[in-house]
Amino acid sequence: MDRDYWQNLLARDEQLRGYDDGFKLLFCPWRVLETADTLFLSLNPGNDPSGEFMRVASDERGNSYLIKREAKHSPMADQYRRLCLLIGKDPEEVLAGAIMPFRTAKWDKPRDRQNISVVRPFWQNVLATGKIDRVFCMGREVEDEVVASTKAKLKRELPANWGNLKIRSYETESGIQIFGLLHFSTYKMLGRAECIPQLTELLDIMQFE
Repeated sequence: MDRDYWQNLLARDEQLRGYDDGFKLLFCPWRVLETADTLFLSLNPGNDPSGEFMRVASDERGNSYLIKREAKHSPMADQYRRLCLLIGKDPEEVLAGAIMPFRTAKWDKPRDRQNISVVRPFWQNVLATGKIDRVFCMGREVEDEVVASTKAKLKRELPANWGNLKIRSYETESGIQIFGLLHFSTYKMLGRAECIPQLTELLDIMQFE
């Protein structure tokens, strides 16, 4: 896929769709599209206090969650690192991105949900290449979008051990595994002892170290 195409499209659509705080589609370099077998998919990029790299189709510095900043980092960064450790993946080689690319201070469903359509063809193409075999969805909005796009079938549902919330796994006809987890920016599952057994069971991992 052509990075310039998506860069120009997002730059054109940002203000047309009522946003003015920038955008980011991939939280990693564009090259990772060619090599990754694992996708970490979040809802949308939040505010960037640094004011840097605000309008980019991809973060060519490296994985956004691993880049040190003077400003306080999102809880997502630590949770992302822990997840990569849990599944045995190099965090720099995971494809990370957002289903809605425009930055917002807070998700506003009536405004933002409709703009998932902007990059829906992008993610459909990514999942159609046959390179991705696991997708980690941050929150129900992301989970529902990916499941609907891939027509994946529910395999398992477990209590998250966080209130009455649940986590789920699905599989597509082509064998892609999809995991619907709680959004790590709000629910720090990998820092909560009660959640670890549920995660390892859902992901079919023997133990967490």
